[in-house]
Amino acid sequence: MINKDKKNTLYLVPIGLSESSFEWFLPHKVKEEIYQINFFIAENAKTARHFLKFISHPTLLPQIEIFELDKHNLDSQKDEIKNILQKNDKTGLISEAGMPCIADPGNHIVKMAHLNHILVKPLVGPSSILLALIASGMNGQQFKFNGYLPQKPDERKQTILKLEIESNHTTQLFIETPYRNDKFLAEMCQILKPNTMLLVAIDLTGENEKIISKPISWYKGNAIEIGKLPCIFGIGV
Repeated sequence: MINKDKKNTLYLVPIGLSESSFEWFLPHKVKEEIYQINFFIAENAKTARHFLKFISHPTLLPQIEIFELDKHNLDSQKDEIKNILQKNDKTGLISEAGMPCIADPGNHIVKMAHLNHILVKPLVGPSSILLALIASGMNGQQFKFNGYLPQKPDERKQTILKLEIESNHTTQLFIETPYRNDKFLAEMCQILKPNTMLLVAIDLTGENEKIISKPISWYKGNAIEIGKLPCIFGIGV
């Protein structure tokens, strides 16, 4: 039976995509709400502490509790997480970057909150996937985020060709390990058709932000260096 008086809440806390001023992505009311939270669940405690210091959380960092997820073995932490959600009036869930639960294991925590009658409150913040999509000029009615593509060359090529076909009706977004960005871009220029539109969204919200959405033929005539900056790729029409 649901306890209607239960007021414990899991807040989905946005975190920056870059070191740009938090005023760019964190509304005042959202920041004030985060200031009221003193217990956080995070994929990486160090990243979470850096963010809380960055936004000048009024509670001294040593007094803020942070529970670090073991994303490779979340099942072993279920009981502990359930206890955290039930014990604390306000618990914050923090991702490594952007919004929790998008390309992030936080959805398991949110599901647990729902099943245990804990309120879930999403806070407004940035998502590199959505920022890349809206800046692409591609279909925003139907889109799919594919995460990382296969590493084996043959599987990778076949996946890229499959996504190219599907991109005629559904925008296809994906990422690569930063140190492989430039090699990956070169691969796509070899595999994709000259008129296929390719999105390269680099360092979104950061000082080196660059968003390019052009046909493959354009990339072949223009040298683009991404380096190890975070990047979202996309193909579509």
